[in-house]
Amino acid sequence: MKKVCTLLLLLCSLSVSACAQWYLFPGKKKQQQTETPADSMTAFRDSLLMRDAQTQQDSTVLADSLSAEAVVLDDVFMLDIPSVIHIGLVLPLQASEAKPNTNFLDLYSGALLALRDLGATGLQADLQVFDSADGKIAVPTSLIDESDVILGPVGYDEMLQALPQCTPGKVLISPLEPKTAPLAADHPMVQAPAPWTAQIDELVHWMGQEILPGAPVYVVRDTATVIQGEQSAYLIARLQDRMVNYKSVVSVREIPFEKNRPVNVLIASDRDNFITSTVKFLGIEGARNGNVTLYGTSRIRTNGTAQTDLHHLNAHLTSAYFIDYDDPAVEKFILAYRALFQNEPGSFAFQGYDAMHYFVSICARYGRQWYKKLPYYDERGLQSDFRFNEETPRVNQAVRRIVYHPDLTTSVAR
Repeated sequence: MKKVCTLLLLLCSLSVSACAQWYLFPGKKKQQQTETPADSMTAFRDSLLMRDAQTQQDSTVLADSLSAEAVVLDDVFMLDIPSVIHIGLVLPLQASEAKPNTNFLDLYSGALLALRDLGATGLQADLQVFDSADGKIAVPTSLIDESDVILGPVGYDEMLQALPQCTPGKVLISPLEPKTAPLAADHPMVQAPAPWTAQIDELVHWMGQEILPGAPVYVVRDTATVIQGEQSAYLIARLQDRMVNYKSVVSVREIPFEKNRPVNVLIASDRDNFITSTVKFLGIEGARNGNVTLYGTSRIRTNGTAQTDLHHLNAHLTSAYFIDYDDPAVEKFILAYRALFQNEPGSFAFQGYDAMHYFVSICARYGRQWYKKLPYYDERGLQSDFRFNEETPRVNQAVRRIVYHPDLTTSVAR
């Protein structure tokens, strides 16, 4: 419980323009609060516009977000911009138990840091945190009705249970679970983490940019199963759609490796053991011959694959999450987290910061109907990015390109 107390003490360190309520247990009533004038919110929105102008000079923002059409729409959405943004955060914290869930406490901590940083720029926020660990209800109806931004619940089943409670104009944000992505098409939900389909789409696009015409591309296909897996089938379909010239093989031994001869390889399988063993054999050939490049998604690095094999293969992986520890913003976050919580931030803390920062920022800019403007607002986070399009307007499509270099360094390809 020491960590819970530490979290509550953070309230004292928040900017004077930020507010918070702690709604940790079911049944706790929200206190009445009088909204202050919108001067600070106007200042915050102006800071967003100034940031966009600077970002445009650096050529890192989509031109659509700065088009005349978007500016006109901004004026319409400004009519519904709240002076105080009400935020609901739904996490299974297990705060009443002897051992609270450390992962979700980390996410909570990262979210608080995001609000502190936004508060320093003029934003006013009211935060309710609901502990959903008891399993009785996924989200209180009152929290949905009173919130402009609702992060959570985090599980697939809990999300299904909560979605019918959304009245018109209310949407839930899935902050962690990739499996909830299909729900966004027909339900009032936004998918924050990019799904595996986005990783494969970006991977094939990346290959088209890097691989020269005529360069050999080999796809190691898993023939142990009669029915091809969903992800491997999608990969093959995308390669065919983009007219990538590849050759299918069933074993690494079928690939004609030669010293210093460039070879590009993909693995088409949904079985973790097949992926791991194939990377191992490819790593041997990569260390022996050089100039072997393995293309794949983050699934390759999460199956117990040896890091050295990825470096031997000059692995080019797409991933929804990756932390660049050389990024000054990441370094600043780590130092702030250490100072406030006396602990090292994990992946959950970074995700809490990124999700809270993005969705509160877009609400501050476009108002309570921010979910209609997702395709017009991009943001680069600490470990994940946010980019929505008009084809899938409520599913994040932003993934990072990660390169494992032979000198044992790793970088984010821009």
